[in-house]
Amino acid sequence: MLEERYEKTEAGRAEIKSRDLVQARVARNLLLVIDAGKTGGDWLALVQGAAPADLELLLALRLVQVAAGAPPTRPMAGASSRLTGVPTSSLDFTQLYTALSAFAKQQGLLKGYKLALAVEQCQDIAQLQTLALDVVDRVRASKGDAAAHELRATLGFN
Repeated sequence: MLEERYEKTEAGRAEIKSRDLVQARVARNLLLVIDAGKTGGDWLALVQGAAPADLELLLALRLVQVAAGAPPTRPMAGASSRLTGVPTSSLDFTQLYTALSAFAKQQGLLKGYKLALAVEQCQDIAQLQTLALDVVDRVRASKGDAAAHELRATLGFN
């Protein structure tokens, strides 16, 4: 997802004018600037506060799409190789999916919705574990080490 180049859809261009679907400032800023000139990861790095969940939200709402003629996504095996040397969860896909979904419900409407969308888009255990570790990092940054440690244990990262 981060290696692909994206472009706005007609719905995305209409959303810029109407402001009906995307209320979060970071996601709106991402929608405003995104084009096929850079990869999704590049845009996330350039828009302050943007996270993969923001791009996933735009994709889920079909406001952006993979740019025509863009290079294909790297194979899923690439996601597994990114986890080399990274802790892995003791939970299987279904258990980790359920735990992340339950955590999302506790996060309030907007944050919970964005996280739930991100969980839904994970297609294998490697993507789910990468998302889980990202969520743990965000919890550490916002609520501290104790909360991150508790979530880490809940998600099976001992």
